[in-house]
Amino acid sequence: MTKVLLISEDTLKTHSVLNKNVWADNLSSVIKATQDVDLQRILGSCLYKKVLELVENGGIRNIKYSAYKTLLDDYVTDYLIYQTLVNLIPEISTKITNMGLVTSSDEYVQNVSQSEREIVVGQYQKYADAYCKMLQDYLKDNRKEFPELDCCDEAELNSSATTGLFLGGVRGRKLS
Repeated sequence: MTKVLLISEDTLKTHSVLNKNVWADNLSSVIKATQDVDLQRILGSCLYKKVLELVENGGIRNIKYSAYKTLLDDYVTDYLIYQTLVNLIPEISTKITNMGLVTSSDEYVQNVSQSEREIVVGQYQKYADAYCKMLQDYLKDNRKEFPELDCCDEAELNSSATTGLFLGGVRGRKLS
């Protein structure tokens, strides 16, 4: 499978306070990691792979997969925007070089302190957690639309929200 991004760099820049001059290379690698690590933990591997496949082959636009399109457009996108921002802040505020871990500064720009950075990360994490809960509620309420949720191993599904939400179903007892 090729490198499928469920949100574009443009979507991230348009729907957040992210500066337009952040390099696409930085964004695409963090978006991909956020999908693979954080989103997959919410959806489980089976549903995650199905969504990637539908996006890659264009099937997501087929009326037959309208629940997947709603999942992607109304829930996954918002979650990915904010969780990517959480994951992006440390990535763009520091660089690994031959001299070690460094931050760059400019005579016209001042870096924020660690405590200020933590406040911003915390705010974005709060948004990501809220969107994670909405995503999980949608999956729970529409479980029959996503048979891939039943193919996951019990240990596989886990919330990536910092609030430790429990979706039920496969991880506990089956919902009738």
